[in-house]
Amino acid sequence: MATVTVRVYLTEEFKQGPVAVSASTCIEALRSLVAEYPVLKGIILTGDLKLKRDYIYLLNGKSVEFLGKEEAPLKDGDFIALFPPVGGG
Repeated sequence: MATVTVRVYLTEEFKQGPVAVSASTCIEALRSLVAEYPVLKGIILTGDLKLKRDYIYLLNGKSVEFLGKEEAPLKDGDFIALFPPVGGG
């Protein structure tokens, strides 16, 4: 297991700064975060604890879409950033 930092941006419900978690994959890290902070269930993950389609998940600045999605492997020191969908025009 790797120790990684997770940061959730732009949410009214979660004003916590970066949080350290231990996990082997991206989804494990996010599930661990939701277990520690239940207010995030349904915000950063779906009700059945999967990645939300409209959220932006970055691992070290790169979209997890291109790194293995939920199963993107983690190593010590990685940084996961989560952003809600953004719209505008």
